[in-house]
Amino acid sequence: MNLFNHAASVLVLAVALTALAGCSGNTALVGRDTLPARATQPVPDELVATVERVNTASSEIFLRPTSGRSRIVTYSADTRVMFRGREYPVSRLESGDVVAMQMGKDPRGNPHTHLIRVQESTGDWAQRHN
Repeated sequence: MNLFNHAASVLVLAVALTALAGCSGNTALVGRDTLPARATQPVPDELVATVERVNTASSEIFLRPTSGRSRIVTYSADTRVMFRGREYPVSRLESGDVVAMQMGKDPRGNPHTHLIRVQESTGDWAQRHN
C-alpha cells in the first residue's frame, strides 16, 4: 500500500507542476507578436457616405462620402441593409440617407458591399418602410 501512496503522490505532484507551468504567464511569448492572426486577417474596410441614388437595374449605389469625390458601389441580391435592428432591401435606400458600408471587391475588382447600416435617415425611415 505504501508503494501505491507513493505513486499517487508522484502523479499528483506531476499534475500540479503541469498546471502551474501552464498558468505561469506568457513567458514563451516574450519578444513575439502576440496577435499574429490580426496581421493576416484584414479588417473589412468601411465607407461612410450619403446616398445620392440607387440604380436597381445595374445594382449600383451612388454615394457622396464625407470626404472625397462621389463613388459608385455595386451590390448583389445577398446585400443586407440594416436599420434599427431590422433588415430591408437595398431598393429602400433613399437620397440623403447616411450609411456605413463594409467594403470589398466584386469579381471584376469594382467596389462592392454585402452589408449596409443606415446611420441617419432623411426622415422617419423605419416608418416609411414597414
